[in-house]
Amino acid sequence: MAVKFVRFAAQVSVTLAASALGFGAAAAQNFPTRPIQFIVPYGPGSGNDLIARVIAQKIGDSMGNPLVVENRSGAAGAIGTELAARATPDGHTILIASTSQTINPYVTKVNYNLQRDFAAIIRPATLPYVLAVPVTSSAKSIKELVALCKANPGKFSYAGTFGSASHFMGEMLKSAGKIDISLVSYKSTSDAVPDVISNRVGIWFTTTATGIPLAKSGKIRIIGVSGKERLPIIADTPTMVEAGFPTLDVPVNFYVLTAAASPKTAVEKLNQAFVKALSSKEVKDKLAAQGVEASVTTPEEASKILRNEIASWGRVVKESGVKMQ
Repeated sequence: MAVKFVRFAAQVSVTLAASALGFGAAAAQNFPTRPIQFIVPYGPGSGNDLIARVIAQKIGDSMGNPLVVENRSGAAGAIGTELAARATPDGHTILIASTSQTINPYVTKVNYNLQRDFAAIIRPATLPYVLAVPVTSSAKSIKELVALCKANPGKFSYAGTFGSASHFMGEMLKSAGKIDISLVSYKSTSDAVPDVISNRVGIWFTTTATGIPLAKSGKIRIIGVSGKERLPIIADTPTMVEAGFPTLDVPVNFYVLTAAASPKTAVEKLNQAFVKALSSKEVKDKLAAQGVEASVTTPEEASKILRNEIASWGRVVKESGVKMQ
């Protein structure tokens, strides 16, 4: 009797396990079954936010369930990134990370590992950085800005986010120009806007997506942009290389990620939806208007780019001498 019961229990366990696997497979095939949470680890107006919102509407239209953009800023993007890392691994929570998330673990304690905790979906865009000053600044070029800082040692500060690309661009300017400037750290570079406009902070590194609209409205002056060529939308602004500061030629990569154990089917469906949206003229034009270059990759290609960028920034941080906080 006992033997029969053991056999029966074993059969039930196998049946339940098979049913669970079948249900999981069916759920993955039917993905998405509900709205997708699209986490932006920075505030409204940041490059991550602008890119996510342009793409989200187009993808939501094609997938049958909306992508709901949620800003979860703080700790140089770590709060939103950690939230996405802990999400249920079913593809219904995705994150738009950027270069700053590859830097952050080198300078501060975080509870995530981009390579261990996430599966890459796509590298949807690259975005140049700009060096900007208040319109009331006398500096019309990077060389003039450096001269101004040298004439007033210790009196200038730059806006950025500790542990992000903007932070290290400030360190690079300090080193290249041999000037004494200090970081004023914000949750995201877009949070610095009021202080830059009012000239409480005299130097600002931010993305084209955030900086160009302010420059076009006459609130700031852009004096340098990263990238191999000038941007048509700000054609009078020299590249960092043209300005004589090649070390400031730092572009930003963006990555769409989901929890590492998410079904491959869900990752593939998301990749296909992003590729379709990013290939549309409507999305390309909207992104280009912000200085953003749309790109499409496979999940494997995005993962390789991310891995290489993590290693590259590790070397930059080590050489900078910035210590972990």
